[in-house]
Amino acid sequence: MLVICNIEDLIERLPQCSPNNLQQLNLQSNQLTGVLPSSMGHLISLVILDLSWNNITGLLPAYVGNFTSLRSLNLAGHNFTGGVPYEIGVLTNLTNLDLRYNGLTGVISEKHFSCLNSLQYIYLSYTASLKIEVNSEWVPPFRLLYGDFANCQLGPLFPAWLQWMVDMDFLDISGTRINDRIPDWFSNVFSNAGYLNLARNQITGDLPRNMEIMSVERLYLNSNNLTGQIPPLPPNLTHLDISINSLLGPLPLNFVAPKLTELSLYSNQISGRIPKYICKSKELTILDLANNLLEGKLPSCFRMISLTTLELSKNSLSGEFPSFLQNSTNLQFLDLGWNKFYGRLPIWIGNLVGLQFLRLRHNTFSGNIPVSITNLECLQYLDIAENVIAGFLPTHMSNLRAMRGKYSTIRFPQQQSYCGSYFIPGGYQSIDLSAVTKGQELDYGSSNHILYMKMMSIDLSLNILSGEIPEEIVYLDALLNLNLSHNHFSKNVLYEIGAMQSLESLDLSTNNLIGEIPASMSNLAFLSYLDLSYNNLSGTIPSGSQLDSLYASKQSMYNGNIGLCGPPLIKSCSSNDKSLQSHIRRSEEGANFFYGLGCGFIMGIWMVFGALLFKKRWRVSYFHLFD
Repeated sequence: MLVICNIEDLIERLPQCSPNNLQQLNLQSNQLTGVLPSSMGHLISLVILDLSWNNITGLLPAYVGNFTSLRSLNLAGHNFTGGVPYEIGVLTNLTNLDLRYNGLTGVISEKHFSCLNSLQYIYLSYTASLKIEVNSEWVPPFRLLYGDFANCQLGPLFPAWLQWMVDMDFLDISGTRINDRIPDWFSNVFSNAGYLNLARNQITGDLPRNMEIMSVERLYLNSNNLTGQIPPLPPNLTHLDISINSLLGPLPLNFVAPKLTELSLYSNQISGRIPKYICKSKELTILDLANNLLEGKLPSCFRMISLTTLELSKNSLSGEFPSFLQNSTNLQFLDLGWNKFYGRLPIWIGNLVGLQFLRLRHNTFSGNIPVSITNLECLQYLDIAENVIAGFLPTHMSNLRAMRGKYSTIRFPQQQSYCGSYFIPGGYQSIDLSAVTKGQELDYGSSNHILYMKMMSIDLSLNILSGEIPEEIVYLDALLNLNLSHNHFSKNVLYEIGAMQSLESLDLSTNNLIGEIPASMSNLAFLSYLDLSYNNLSGTIPSGSQLDSLYASKQSMYNGNIGLCGPPLIKSCSSNDKSLQSHIRRSEEGANFFYGLGCGFIMGIWMVFGALLFKKRWRVSYFHLFD
């Protein structure tokens, strides 16, 4: 184990190891600090130098030009500052150069590459202050196989020198500030490339017309300003992301990519129907066509059983709940929101045991919520708002175990075989994460990280649900957002609502709830939004600084409940009406008493009348015997 932490101290000890014969120095990930010492310039026999992922600072020294035998130079993951020395350009044997994740600044020009005839792999990604600036007529002396330039500066023009990289297999120029069109030579030059990433630039114009000649498997063009229709696409694609552009028109005809696993065309202006050929991509795991102009019914892709993510929101799609999904037992993320789907929710929805995100918002789904939905133990986000769902809310809500406890996979380790946190696969960042909470739609953005508890939400608002709110819902103590507003729920507010300790937003407004506000509601320490307006609540409002601060930010939260009284409302609870609910309860008890008394009085009169009548008849009968 390496004990020395300073790079200079370490280099000073190297003479004991005959530095003139040292060919490989590999010290990656050793938490080394300090600056590169001048004595290191004597290691002229080095063939491989790897100091990556330490904490070395200072400038890159010019003596790297002494390492004329060097084939691999890896200085990634440091805090180097300043520019890249020109002396790197004399390393004629260098095949691998890795300077990514540094604080390097300045310009890299033709001089830095002047003699790098052997260079095949270059990594400059995430050196945002480093700019490659070469003449548009420059012909590089090397032929790269692998170029990683993500998040450094290549633009604004599309790098013309890339047209000589005909052997390129991997190219990442994402986020490099390119503001230009894709050149005509693009498809031909990179016809054999396997990975191409041009995302997060300002690339304009149409896609190349001859892309079908390419052999690319992973193609990322998302987050640009591309326009026009989608041309015929490469048949070997496994991952395609052209989301967040301005592409329009229908999807290309007869596009078949049998190995396609991820397809994202999110946020364009694509119109027409979803073609049936999509069903031929049997290995598809992610299909994201959200936020387009698509219409009509979905094709019945019953063999598409590998789906983990189906994102179709914000289109004009119609038809009943997609029946082909009953075979998609791997499904984790399903979003059909903001469409024209209709009909009942199927009972078999409870068989999608891996489902973690379900959004059906703003459709015309009808019927009841199937009881089987409580089988979805992995469910973390449920949004069926703005439909015409009727009936009662299913009992056994506590079966939604992922919503119980802040880390349900720890609390319920038996779930880990099929449950846990939802991963958005790397390179795919188009999932629209939002929730209607705190009285507004909050956008959580897109992420390729794990979705943690911030997405714990139930929204059933704007339906015609009725009956009482099941008491079991209070066991979902990991919920951040609970919205049951604009329904016909009746009976009391949940007595143990205070058990939902994670709640940040609670909306029960515009229902038929009665009774008092539970005192336990003042225990909701994280609650930052509360709306109980337009119900039939009564009695004294519970006291507490939490509820007082909520009222200060939203003074309409108790509106439409004429029976409520006490601070912070102006209406006081008088001695004759300290609790209207208690008064109503006493009135009901009094009514029951007088009702019983009245019934008893009437029965008593009938008994007396009956006895007198019987006695009279007996006397008449008795005297008749002696006539």
